[in-house]
Amino acid sequence: MKLFKGKQTGLIAIDISATGVKLLELAKIRSGYELKSMCTVPLPRDAIVENTVIDSMAVSQALLDALETADPSTRTVVMAVSGNAVIIKTIQVPTATEFDLEAIIEFEADKHVPYDIEDVYLDFQILGPTEEDPETMDVVLVACKREIVDDFQLVLSEAGLEAKCVDCAVFALENAAEMMGLLDADEVVESFDEEADGSAVALINIGANLVNVNIIKNGQMAFVRDQFYGGENLTEEIQKEHNLGYQAAEELKKTSFEEVSPEAVENFYVGLASEMVRSLDFYSANHGEAPVRQIYLSGGGALIPDIATEVEQRIGITTEVVNPLEKIKVNKKKFDMDEIARIGTMMMVPVGLALRSFDA
Repeated sequence: MKLFKGKQTGLIAIDISATGVKLLELAKIRSGYELKSMCTVPLPRDAIVENTVIDSMAVSQALLDALETADPSTRTVVMAVSGNAVIIKTIQVPTATEFDLEAIIEFEADKHVPYDIEDVYLDFQILGPTEEDPETMDVVLVACKREIVDDFQLVLSEAGLEAKCVDCAVFALENAAEMMGLLDADEVVESFDEEADGSAVALINIGANLVNVNIIKNGQMAFVRDQFYGGENLTEEIQKEHNLGYQAAEELKKTSFEEVSPEAVENFYVGLASEMVRSLDFYSANHGEAPVRQIYLSGGGALIPDIATEVEQRIGITTEVVNPLEKIKVNKKKFDMDEIARIGTMMMVPVGLALRSFDA
């Protein structure tokens, strides 16, 4: 199972999260990319718990509904994994070709992966020479529990879909950000303090119960982390402060946010800021010479009103909510442009996945 490398063509992106299924398909055009098909279908609560399929029938039906609505041109899929099912580490190994490295990667993985190697899918990506030692190179090692991937493959197959490529959500974020021009090293450097030794931006995708963090330093991945926190934490705070059930609290959050108790909102932001600062501190411990100066937010949690302002004020780093669909050609006759504008930030991971069809 190739987790995140190798050219694939003719893929639709499927992102299965705790709250729903997102389907997205792109086409390559002269000016960039065009949206071919897209659909989001909600899932019942607890159908997916901590990236584990609990209600396979509900997930399969949501996939079938998404296929019927979007009518994509293929049934081959690229999907994402994240959370505690995935281990991503940058390791240093003696300089070698990719072919030679394949022979020793399992041995290296045994040192870094806290699971039996037989119980995980492994993959790797060569980043380049190690700065401190030209005789070694940095390699991104990825391991994912087989049972998690196999369970997702099963629900996909029940809907008539075949997974050709499995990616990591944090890498999909990076793909989408690169397509949007957010990682252009020259522009980033110009916007930062000239005294900084390099530049770093943080891509932070806030889902229902998972925050994906990918910090890019000088155009290259420097730190990744998935944290169990997200929009459902705000829902829980609303439940407590307003004495409401889950569905009522979700409805209040989505349709009447101005009526939400300030205490609930404050409690949510205290927790969110704490999680973000923890990731930034981990990054800074090894890359203090190139501090993060820009945060790009995406995901369903980024739809919370004024979230960029709140994060920026609490963390002290310039923050912006991004929408990858703004960089993609969209047929106004085929798609609801108001809906495109509304949910665009939620599609950062699906867009990054869909771009795998066009890997060089």
